[in-house]
Amino acid sequence: MSKKSSGGLFAAAAVAITMLSAPGAYAAESLARVVADGNPWEMYVVKRRVSNILVFKPDGGGTISDSMVSIHPTWKAVADGICIRTEPQAAEKCLILKRTKEGIEASQGGKAVFILKR
Repeated sequence: MSKKSSGGLFAAAAVAITMLSAPGAYAAESLARVVADGNPWEMYVVKRRVSNILVFKPDGGGTISDSMVSIHPTWKAVADGICIRTEPQAAEKCLILKRTKEGIEASQGGKAVFILKR
């Protein structure tokens, strides 16, 4: 195989890999955009067994509230889900988003953190 042929093969393989991986990345980012449509979600926090109201806006802002208090986190879409910062000095928490029969599950380390329902 000539250098020209192997270079073309490598380029074709790179394009194929990009095309095959892109739909998954796009789907996860799209799911973050679904969550951040500006409308309220019931946010069931699995570990605490409580529900809050979550509203993420398309501009990267939002609100999480319960009957006592509200916080105003920021968010950004990432390839496999969403990253959330609850306050400016707080560490960013990145979660994987996936659709389940219960709603949209946000997980970290293979464990569900919260489930969103409408």
